[in-house]
Amino acid sequence: MSSIEIVSGPWGTASMPARTQRERALAAWDAFRDLAARVDPNAPSRLPGWDGRAVISHLASWPDAPLLARLLAEASGRRAPDAAPMDQDDVNGHLVRAHRDAGLEDLLAALDDGRRRLAAAFDATAADPELALARTGSQVGPVPLLTQFGAIAYELAVHALDLAPCGAGEPAPELLDAGVLALADITGALAARHGVRTRTGLAVPGGGWGFAAPGTGGIGWEVFPLPPGRPNLPAVEARTAALLLDASAGRRAAPALLARRDLKPHNLPGLLALAPLLDHVPGLPGGPALRLTAGALTNVARMTSLLPTLGRPRP
Repeated sequence: MSSIEIVSGPWGTASMPARTQRERALAAWDAFRDLAARVDPNAPSRLPGWDGRAVISHLASWPDAPLLARLLAEASGRRAPDAAPMDQDDVNGHLVRAHRDAGLEDLLAALDDGRRRLAAAFDATAADPELALARTGSQVGPVPLLTQFGAIAYELAVHALDLAPCGAGEPAPELLDAGVLALADITGALAARHGVRTRTGLAVPGGGWGFAAPGTGGIGWEVFPLPPGRPNLPAVEARTAALLLDASAGRRAAPALLARRDLKPHNLPGLLALAPLLDHVPGLPGGPALRLTAGALTNVARMTSLLPTLGRPRP
């Protein structure tokens, strides 16, 4: 596969054991599918103008938009990574319109097809490690194919929370954990891309995930689990994983969460080291998961910069 450009160095979750990545990703997908099976497709979701059907349909795999096809084409050299990115809003709008009459069985079948494609893609990367680390284009710079696979969990987790008004119930802990990990991974990738030196945590009950970048542009990043308890590094700590994901995706206002101490910053100067990344986040096009996770950094950095104007939260 000499035509494939390989990324070297520590590359976040893509450097984790392949079996671990596969099991985590498929468990997150299964958790979302189980939750979707309880949804009333006609009920309004948290997203204005979107019902449960629209939320699920734009995440699933359809004949007109097979899951992962574009990423696999880039990784295998059949599509240039630096080609103009898709307008994901247009793609999502097309899927929602094209499948506006889909019943719940149709939606679940499309999710099942997405799982099969994700499993097959992981199998392909296990058989060919070069494919696993092949360059794929994103707005945080070139990242390994496996990084993009992991980022899917962020979108699944956030949209699982969006489906609560449709009767979905609480997302499974493994889905929320996978979403927090994806958020840490892509934020680390963005920091590495822009030469920001950082070691930062996203803390939730039971632990959470951290990311580290060396401060040299493009030279890899790391992700690591956080132990339970008070973080001993610059971190944003959330009362629940769901609140952290909601704040990162802009579903809840960060200042209000800070005032209620649902979010707590640790080592504010260390967190503000991420501020230079704000110039690289707004309005990013590209894949939905990468767009959301990169956009999440805006809210994390903004909520830390707002703290001096909010005053000290009451204990």
